Amino acid sequence: MPTKKPPISILTPVWNGLPYIKECIDSVFSQDYTDWELIISDNGSTDGTRDYLETLNDPRVQLFKQEKNLGIDGNLNFLHSRASAPLIYYLCADDYFYPGALRKVMDAWSHATPDTALIGFNWKEVLKHSELANFSYRVLPKQLDPLKASFAFFLFGNLPGNLSNVSARLDILKASGGFHEWYRQAGDFEFWSRIAKDHPIILSDTETVYVRRHDGVATKYMNTRGTQFAEHLAIYEPLIDHLSPYVDRKKLLTYFNIEIASYHLRDAIKYALHGRFARSRSFIDTRSSICWPKWKQVTLCMPFALYEGGRSKFIIKMAREIMSQAEAKQKD
Repeated sequence: MPTKKPPISILTPVWNGLPYIKECIDSVFSQDYTDWELIISDNGSTDGTRDYLETLNDPRVQLFKQEKNLGIDGNLNFLHSRASAPLIYYLCADDYFYPGALRKVMDAWSHATPDTALIGFNWKEVLKHSELANFSYRVLPKQLDPLKASFAFFLFGNLPGNLSNVSARLDILKASGGFHEWYRQAGDFEFWSRIAKDHPIILSDTETVYVRRHDGVATKYMNTRGTQFAEHLAIYEPLIDHLSPYVDRKKLLTYFNIEIASYHLRDAIKYALHGRFARSRSFIDTRSSICWPKWKQVTLCMPFALYEGGRSKFIIKMAREIMSQAEAKQKD
């Protein structure tokens, strides 16, 4: 007889996950919703993580041990290929579920439309991040159709935030081609924004997971060579092309350069003051059709790079104008 498929697959990528992996796995075992499968892919750990994982003895758990590191996005794509449930939840190895989280996840999906691609949980967490994030929380609806979602990604960045906030429909993830493995830091942002061009998404205040911040977290070491600016360009170029029929392209380019290029210029200056110039070289060398000429980029972005409060106020004002113009265009 065939094995009954569970409604949800929990996908846990891990690489050198001690000392947090045990708390992560225990949080799955302690859920009051028990109809799940947990698929763990160890990406070549050398710190004893595998020794712990090999002690797990539950038929709902599948463990895969990669002999060659696949990279973060490659490991996530591997997990997609092994999942059997229609829904997935990403649970990173240094995070953990709150009690009752999976039951809340399944309840949220029971109210979603069949074409909804993903739900980003813990949405209220953005209130802790920045003035722009606070603004996004106040103005965005919790259910975003594809066009509104594309504008939201353009204006406010990676909406779901941490990977551990995301639950998604597996068939849509696979049909969309999975994560592009070229990215080192912004692969999830690129994937969600690509999916949202064709599918609705939901932003939920429901708290499902504790996202741990610590010195070993991936975002602290993945941009050491200043590659994030090039990754952002690869994400924003198609977004701007997609949104240009609804909003004046020059306005979109101004927003991008003041918000994103200024951020990377600020980052480059900060690291250069400490004798680390990889980000400066990346900023100078990177070219794109959506970037202003370097002289203009440096001249006009410099004040916003140095005065972050001024940048936030200017960007929020522009975001209002862009959303207003887009709404007017849709009504025409």
